[in-house]
Amino acid sequence: MSLDIAEESFIAELMEIWETESEEKESAEDSRTRIAQKMAAAIKKFIKAGVVTTTGTATTQTGKMT
Repeated sequence: MSLDIAEESFIAELMEIWETESEEKESAEDSRTRIAQKMAAAIKKFIKAGVVTTTGTATTQTGKMT
């Protein structure tokens, strides 16, 4: 998937993290930890959504990259 397409989903996921945590009544430290964990997962998911295609072979590394 193109990262341009995945961006909308990534933003929605980040907004959900902020909305969910804004309603929490626990300690700020616990909330920051959860936010960091959820953001790390969202970033990893976003990066993995990108697709890299090449031409050529693994040894020659020639051709256009898209």
